[in-house]
Amino acid sequence: MAMFWLDHVNIRTAQLDAMSAFYEDVLGLKRGKRPNFQFGGAWHYCGANAIVHLVESVKKIKPGEAQLEHFALRAGGSLKAFQRKMRKHDAPYEVVPLLEINMVQVNVFDPDGNKIEVQFVATGKDDMEPFSGDSSASKRRFKKGAEINTTPPMPLKRSKAKTAKTNKKLGHPSPIHAPKRRTQHV
Repeated sequence: MAMFWLDHVNIRTAQLDAMSAFYEDVLGLKRGKRPNFQFGGAWHYCGANAIVHLVESVKKIKPGEAQLEHFALRAGGSLKAFQRKMRKHDAPYEVVPLLEINMVQVNVFDPDGNKIEVQFVATGKDDMEPFSGDSSASKRRFKKGAEINTTPPMPLKRSKAKTAKTNKKLGHPSPIHAPKRRTQHV
């Protein structure tokens, strides 16, 4: 298992239309294809890569909660080997299948409870069981990760954001493929 690149950051917002306009109009990151999630949001692209994922929240994020909900790394190699390593290091995680785009996400919590999404290509034989840790410290870390992300996403049916309502027109992202090599630094 190896990490290949920083894939995206995920930001929670109660101002989806304004945030989406900022990333597109001010920073030049074009809004584009997004999976059929059941909550409001937008993906903004730098070239062919969706590097900013916005998630509409049901209300303004409270002080002390994470607004930058997670960052994601693309990994290559065996998901099972990665899960064994997380268990060996008593690092709690959750597993989220996104089979529509051929992906399995493993959400790992660091010692401060920050969530890191590690993406693998789905194999069809993946272990989807979460691991909350063996030690009390690991269980606290898992709980803290949940506590700093308590404001839920806005269900798509309830969203009033034009951005969320028009995502379907943009289509779906292509399925992911296993990375071939790491990006070289010059």
